Amino acid sequence: MLAAERRARILDRAQQDGAVRIATLVGDLGVSHVTIRRDLDALVSEQILDKVRGGAVLRGDHALPTVGARDQFTGTIGVVMPTSYYYRYVVEGIDDVLAHGGSMKLVISEYDLDEEYRLVDELVAAGVDGLLWVPTVSEREVVPGLLEAIERLRVPVVFVERESPGGGFGTVSSVRSAHERGAFGALRHLHELGHRRLVMVSRGTSQSSEFVRRGWRDAIDRLGFDTESVILGADELGAGPTWDRGSADVVLDAVEHVGATALFCHGDENSLFGLLQSARLRGLTVPERLSIIAYDDDVSAHADPPISAVAPDRRRVGALATQLLIDLIREPSAEPPLQIQVEPRLILRASTAPPA
Repeated sequence: MLAAERRARILDRAQQDGAVRIATLVGDLGVSHVTIRRDLDALVSEQILDKVRGGAVLRGDHALPTVGARDQFTGTIGVVMPTSYYYRYVVEGIDDVLAHGGSMKLVISEYDLDEEYRLVDELVAAGVDGLLWVPTVSEREVVPGLLEAIERLRVPVVFVERESPGGGFGTVSSVRSAHERGAFGALRHLHELGHRRLVMVSRGTSQSSEFVRRGWRDAIDRLGFDTESVILGADELGAGPTWDRGSADVVLDAVEHVGATALFCHGDENSLFGLLQSARLRGLTVPERLSIIAYDDDVSAHADPPISAVAPDRRRVGALATQLLIDLIREPSAEPPLQIQVEPRLILRASTAPPA
């Protein structure tokens, strides 16, 4: 989150509540205690806030600065994204930036690129000033006509959680989670604990899934995991929105067959609850016999035991993409497009331990 954005959020909270607490701001803004303290110190030095134990309070003799009319964005942003729980947090980030002005027209694409073309054309015809788009594209394969279609648009475009497909130089600015770094960080943690043989679950076909698997391959090669480590995908577990019946047993059969001591699971966190139950029935206690890390962190904390997880900062992705788009709307640039990546966090819980 940019410093100016944090400042605005802190001042909003101070105006609403009269006080702000460091611990609350850390959770709300997704930054460190050190960063929040630095921001509060700056506002104290400007005599806007007074420091108190654990936070700061709004000074009674100081009116909060207002955003000048020239700084407010009052236009309309079109948003094209799939129907998925994942993207509701991205929408929250968009709302954060538009809170003081501007509006959003959100349409759902259902992972259908042809439908997305139609929706994009409708939004542009309706007069949006710019587009945030989660295109249904692969990371490796260039979609014929995609870039030509974008070049014909009369408004700026920023990809969200996607990059221009096909590699090479980007032609569209983008903001996405650094999924490959999130996967690498999870495997590095398992390696540091002493695990060498792993099973990964990755059924997805999206570009984000491709980045996660790239991080897996990089970690396997660079960290020295056993080559018997395997990935289970749609062929073994089905490609539907949830695991097929019996998929937990397929996963655990693979764990026992290759002698894996850890499992890295990307996609459908909820299925891990059933897997934990099936593992206990087999005597594969977690984490004593099997360590588990999930990718995404919506419900993992509520499992028994709580599951360690890679947590992409989806809200921040949405906020940064919106601010980048607003900048392009205000001042179109001939400079090379920006490719911004937001680092996920690894949240450690009780599901990982050194192998027995």
